[in-house]
Amino acid sequence: MLELLFLLLPFAAASGWYAAYYHINYSSPDKRNDFNREYLLGLNYLLNEQADKAVDTFIKILEVDTETVETHLALGVLFRRRGEIDRAIRLHQNLIARPQLPKPQKIQALLALGQDYYYGGLLDRAERLFFEIANNEENEYSKVALRYLLEIYQQQKRWGIAIEQAKKISKWEPLIFKNIAHYYCELALSQLKANIVTKEIIELLDKALKYDPRCVRANLLKGELAIKAGKWEQAIQNYQAIKKQDPDYIAETLEPLSQCYLQRESGQTELLNYLYATLSEYSKISICLAIVKLIQENDREKALNFLTQQLQASPSLYGLYHLVDLHCRESHFSHTNNDNEGENNLAILKTLIAKLMKNKPVYRCSRCGFNSKILDWFCPACRNWSTIKPDRL
Repeated sequence: MLELLFLLLPFAAASGWYAAYYHINYSSPDKRNDFNREYLLGLNYLLNEQADKAVDTFIKILEVDTETVETHLALGVLFRRRGEIDRAIRLHQNLIARPQLPKPQKIQALLALGQDYYYGGLLDRAERLFFEIANNEENEYSKVALRYLLEIYQQQKRWGIAIEQAKKISKWEPLIFKNIAHYYCELALSQLKANIVTKEIIELLDKALKYDPRCVRANLLKGELAIKAGKWEQAIQNYQAIKKQDPDYIAETLEPLSQCYLQRESGQTELLNYLYATLSEYSKISICLAIVKLIQENDREKALNFLTQQLQASPSLYGLYHLVDLHCRESHFSHTNNDNEGENNLAILKTLIAKLMKNKPVYRCSRCGFNSKILDWFCPACRNWSTIKPDRL
């Protein structure tokens, strides 16, 4: 009840001022008193959770002209925020039905009704209204309608038409190019599942990179396609390009890069050189662990010393787990009876660290903090693209 009261305060203030101004100047005392009684009755219904009666009362008393449209719209927003979509729809439909409603106010009311339908899950109805507004003269309402249309097409995975709408939005919002790049990636994925010719898929991914040269997702997909085709050099180029696009995604390239390099005769040495060079640029535990994985095969002690030095400079829970694991392996290979207690302690420590790691997110949205176990390119919480990144620290 207290929350509703606070929501009503701005509405009550604005409506009260207008009621006083309009009726003091233009109405007879009897009409003014009738209006005030109806107005207070409507507020009383709202405060007592009798929303249907409140709607009936306000529809009855509000004289729709340029002065009272905002009051109607404010009531509709109030009901929508409370989740009472049906009542919001009824108010806005009543507003639109008034024949004398000026065009600017009618467009505003249509937009509000479209929002009611959108949040009520009636996407087909919402789309029709937003489309009507968006194809009207360009103004703030048409821009808002275009954004809602884009949201609808994203939800329905209609990527082709989403691209067309996003291009319209790009006239005043160039950051939308990032979205367009992902829409092309989505089209590429759908064609990949349909076994479409690889050349056409590559063309879609090239378009993604055209609209957003920093689109990591496009190069990851191109690298995957190159590996499937046995084009190891091409795949290496795709994965290495990601380092410059966004270093936060380097971890996603290390395993496939290793697969590609090891196809070469001197691949292991070349891979190590690449990893050392990359580590000098970006101090990330994922790169460090990739190096450890390579050198421990030939020299476990060197791997131990390297990882210890790296963790002293940049502590990491994942790094600590692998350090303890290396010590466990070393202890196992050099096992003596006197080592039993130390080996058991290391095993316990490893188990404890594993439990701590289990609760840590693998990926996190850099915008809103949403946690995920998989790399999802679209954050379901803040609804942004390319904000979910690896979070292994």
